[in-house]
Amino acid sequence: MTCSNIYDLRKIPIYYEELKSKKIFTNALCEMDINKKYVHLIYYKKHNIPICSLPKLGIVIISKKSFLSFCYNFYLFINSFNTKNIPITKQNVYSIGKIALCHEIGHILDPDLSSIKSNSIQIITSIAEGIKKYDIDLKNDSYYKQNLPLELENYIVEFKKNTISREINAWNIGKNIITFESELEKYIFEKMKEYALATYNYGNLKNIVIENNVENYIKSLC
Repeated sequence: MTCSNIYDLRKIPIYYEELKSKKIFTNALCEMDINKKYVHLIYYKKHNIPICSLPKLGIVIISKKSFLSFCYNFYLFINSFNTKNIPITKQNVYSIGKIALCHEIGHILDPDLSSIKSNSIQIITSIAEGIKKYDIDLKNDSYYKQNLPLELENYIVEFKKNTISREINAWNIGKNIITFESELEKYIFEKMKEYALATYNYGNLKNIVIENNVENYIKSLC
């Protein structure tokens, strides 16, 4: 384990409250080298809404539950490898929030986002057509575990590559607008990027169908 004690995870919500929750993100935004009038934060204390951005509106949405969940999962990811220790400290919880925010702002500032989204829609449409063409029964709980036609497998790979390209752009832009306070904070940035990209690479057809409303695309083909 890279954490000195896995039970230190219990300190994360304590540090979060000591950092005044929302102020983690408002303070981090103030530190960034961007025009602040183009970025707006919406913070939810009670709702469990994933950390995400609405690029056209210049909005980053954050919720307490999703941020704490991300922290837990990130530290569990770190503990899966024999890598440099990232202690669970108040400063490091702040750094995680700061880095998560710069990544979402990276999506807002990405000049290629529209073309990447357009490619994504085309690939999703192709996936929907492939499901219909090969008569894949989405009601079968194990449909995504079966041997899929090569054509459909290729679309899945294309979708992952397109999504990872979008995420890499956001991480690279985020890195240019953030001021790192230490070498450890730079290291946290790189490990968070690694963790985030890994989650997109592990997706399967079922994830893609659910998260992108592919069934609606299929219905539109009927």
